[in-house]
Amino acid sequence: MNRLQSQLTLFRCALAFYTRLPAGSAQLPPTMHGTIIWLPFIGVLVGILTALGTWLFSFLFSAPLCGLAGCFLWTAITGGLHLDGLCDCADGLVLEASPEKRLQVMKDSRLGTFGGCALFFDLAFKACALTLILENTVFALPGITGFFLFAKDLAFAAFLARCTVMPAMLLPSARHGGMGEATKDGLTKKTLVFFLVLAVCLSAVQGLQGLCALVTAAAVAALFLRWTKARIGGVTGDVYGCLIESTECTVLLVFCAL
Repeated sequence: MNRLQSQLTLFRCALAFYTRLPAGSAQLPPTMHGTIIWLPFIGVLVGILTALGTWLFSFLFSAPLCGLAGCFLWTAITGGLHLDGLCDCADGLVLEASPEKRLQVMKDSRLGTFGGCALFFDLAFKACALTLILENTVFALPGITGFFLFAKDLAFAAFLARCTVMPAMLLPSARHGGMGEATKDGLTKKTLVFFLVLAVCLSAVQGLQGLCALVTAAAVAALFLRWTKARIGGVTGDVYGCLIESTECTVLLVFCAL
């Protein structure tokens, strides 16, 4: 019973940090130790809720408007947390300066030109991808079947994107004492292996589409992390957020292509 209560508390802590969904009024622990185990499942929840809201919009609006609404819901549920990391990475990592200066720019809350461009194209790609997936699921197969296929794709994309963060946490932290270190606190080798195996199994269940998404997302994540390590010497919380956004878009675009 104590173990169940402990996991429930960790889930509520993860829900409060990674989303804007209500996490209950009971007091949460002061640290994030152990919450990382719930991150991929939070992604599944985000994908399902986004799909549900977008599906309801489909009864009133056309696919392009529903795709835009779905993108808005996705952002609203997560509170733009990962988008903040995307913008900070775009502003800092592309800067021709020392690693220390790049980290300083990434910590700055102001949005720069590179960050603004990254934000626009990320949301634009996601909205367009959601529109195409909607047309091939919800609008092609009205009813619960279309919703199930749409929700499955969104939940898988969000889940897989968050699984890519776990291997990234094995890299050294570029900023000690930051949110990145607090996020990976409690990550164990057993947890890492479990989610990597689970990601491979779920991708195989999806068939060719899922396996292509897995390989492409892994390649994008590996290239991005290699570049990040070369630019700032490691990873930060912003890097995790940028990685999630990048791989989410990658998976969705693979679904559109196939």
